[in-house]
Amino acid sequence: MVIDDSLFVASGDDVSRFEVNATLAVPPARVFAAFASEAGFAAAYGPDRSELVAHIDLAVGGRYEWLFDGRVGSNGCQVLSYVPGRMISFTWNAPPTQPEQRAQRTWVVVELMPSAEGATALRLTHLGFGEGEGWDATRAYFEKAWPHVLQTMKTNLEGR
Repeated sequence: MVIDDSLFVASGDDVSRFEVNATLAVPPARVFAAFASEAGFAAAYGPDRSELVAHIDLAVGGRYEWLFDGRVGSNGCQVLSYVPGRMISFTWNAPPTQPEQRAQRTWVVVELMPSAEGATALRLTHLGFGEGEGWDATRAYFEKAWPHVLQTMKTNLEGR
C-alpha cells in the first residue's frame, strides 16, 4: 500500500505535538499487541464492546483503523513504521465532527520501554497538527482523548 504524503498538513523539525506517558504493569509485548493487532486491541480497549472493531494490517502502508461503532473511527489510516515489541507509528485523522481536519492526516508514535518488574513505560506522541483555530480544536480533542484511551487500555490489560 502506498502512503499518500499529500494528506499530511505538517512537516519538518518543528511540528505541533504533544506527549502522553503511562506505565502499564504488563510486558511490552502485550502492550505492543494492543496497538499492533486486532485481537490485542479488542482485549485492551473493548473486551466487552462488540461494536468496537480494529482493522490492523501490520506492514508499512498497511491498514490501521479503530472503528468505535463498527463503522466510523480512524478510517483510511495506515501503519507508518514499527519495531516489534518496541514501537509503532501510524497516521491518524480527526473526528467526523471536524471534516476539514479529518480529510488530512496527523501521525502517532507509540514507544514502549521495559520497566521495573515486567512493566512497560509507554510514550505516545501525537504530532503533525496544522495551524489555525480548527487545528487547535483537533489538538485539544486528542489531548483529552489519548489519556482516556491509555487509561482504558491500562485497566483492561492489567485486569482491573
